[in-house]
Amino acid sequence: MRRTRPWRDESGLERMDGVRIGAGFASLGGMTFSHDALGDRLPRGVLSDLGGWTLYQSFRAFTWPWLLRRAALFWPLAILVGCVFATWHSAGMGSWLDWPGLAWRACLAGLAAVSVGPLLATFIRHRRLPLAAERVLVVLAILIGLAIALIAAHMASAYHAELMRGYAGRSMNVGLFGRVVSIVLAMSIDASIFALVIAGGGVAAVYYLGERRRIAQHEAHQQVERLRGERDAANMRLAVLQAQVEPHFLFNTLASVRSLIANEPERAAQTVEALGNYLRATLPRLRGGRVEETTLGAQIQLCTGYLDVIAARMAGRLQVRVEASETARAAPFPPFILLTLVENAVTHGIEPKVGPGAIAIIASVDQDQLTVSVEDDGAGLEPGVTSGLGLTNVRAQLLSLFGERATLEIAARPSGGVRARIRIPLDGP
Repeated sequence: MRRTRPWRDESGLERMDGVRIGAGFASLGGMTFSHDALGDRLPRGVLSDLGGWTLYQSFRAFTWPWLLRRAALFWPLAILVGCVFATWHSAGMGSWLDWPGLAWRACLAGLAAVSVGPLLATFIRHRRLPLAAERVLVVLAILIGLAIALIAAHMASAYHAELMRGYAGRSMNVGLFGRVVSIVLAMSIDASIFALVIAGGGVAAVYYLGERRRIAQHEAHQQVERLRGERDAANMRLAVLQAQVEPHFLFNTLASVRSLIANEPERAAQTVEALGNYLRATLPRLRGGRVEETTLGAQIQLCTGYLDVIAARMAGRLQVRVEASETARAAPFPPFILLTLVENAVTHGIEPKVGPGAIAIIASVDQDQLTVSVEDDGAGLEPGVTSGLGLTNVRAQLLSLFGERATLEIAARPSGGVRARIRIPLDGP
């Protein structure tokens, strides 16, 4: 089992898009991702612009998988440049006997340029030193590697100069092929050497210094997306719950209308009109299985439409009272939660009660908290009866959206009936 250590960062913690990233691990949709698992492949969202096609950029800079794959790409290039340099000299001088000695020296200088600094930096990173010390030593290792590469290049250049002194005063007999090769390679040799210096680790050091920030941003984005997905799933559960409740409510209302048509046609017409208004307000919110963002005012309007239907069915023995300020009405509020509490008040409080009943929806804002209550003077709580599916779903929705910052309290009123009270933060989920 690979042992991991906590991720080191300047502050120990990152906070991105409202999500707090700890110093050790981050959870991505159920997957635990260790910041110091140096051998792990990076998520695609963390890769550099070159990460899509290179062999090594899919791993953290200055780690063994990164170094080995980088060597597979850059070592052949370094050898090719060394051979090109030797070929340029031999073709220009017309002496191919110089090629072996110059080629291996030039290849060695190229391999030193692309390998020494990254190798030293990889050793340092796997020592797992404190972050500040590690970064300083990694940059220093790259500079030392470039210095060693320059020494190796100087040695190859000195050998080449010695060869050239041997041709002083001699007439060159270079064929057409040699002249063409010399001219073409002379045009590209400077660019090749420059590319090898850049590949010595300078670009990789810059990428390494920004790597932790990119990982933190990626993980924060993943967590935000996961939380959004959980919120959408909770909203969808409420939509399904509402879709399950609607047929029962609709069938009961239609049954009431049928019984009223013969004896009380005016009440039947009022019930149908109230039902039509309610359905026009409700069905668009459920169409397509999507629950829209909404305000408390919109949810109160939805509930009063529902209560109008109930009042028509109950021949006016239901009284409805709404007390909510404009500030409270404008506050964001999760969809269908309030309607579930109102339906509970009707089903378990008002309908079992003999005689008239009353339901009140009361909302207020206190500093950074919104409080919404649904009160009825109905039959009250029955001992031993537990919360039904509606209240259970409401609690799950509040927990998903607000965590421990939201509460749902169900209590008996001193004057009779039940009070259901929700408290949520005004700053939203």
